[in-house]
Amino acid sequence: MPLPVRLRDGLDASSDTRLVLAFHDGGLMGFVESRWTKMERRFAGVSIFDRQQRNFLLAFVAGACEVEPDSQGRILIPKLLRNRAGLTGDCVVVSYLGLLEIWDANRWLVRQGAATASVEADGGLADFSIFDVDDDGEDL
Repeated sequence: MPLPVRLRDGLDASSDTRLVLAFHDGGLMGFVESRWTKMERRFAGVSIFDRQQRNFLLAFVAGACEVEPDSQGRILIPKLLRNRAGLTGDCVVVSYLGLLEIWDANRWLVRQGAATASVEADGGLADFSIFDVDDDGEDL
């Protein structure tokens, strides 16, 4: 699957050459390797004896795979992840806040519609500060 030029350029400009892909919420989430490493340190703090936390580790972390773009900026998504995310035809690549998501186009329309309906019904996050002024996080 080809990555959009803007994402390829972002990877080329960073010290990260690989992405880590993980299945979540019907699609794939992608992280630059350095961000995934930071996340793994946080994941190491969850209890493997708590069923809900262990389920999270098994569902999200254990199924993650590293991919590296080829010289044409394409990534090979492992079959297991393709199957879980239903990537059989057209795909949508979404990038925001340093996060990459890959969706089956039809699943994306359904998910985006549900998210939009939820925000319209319940409002946004007016009291939530989304930026940490001390964080210089990685961007794709």
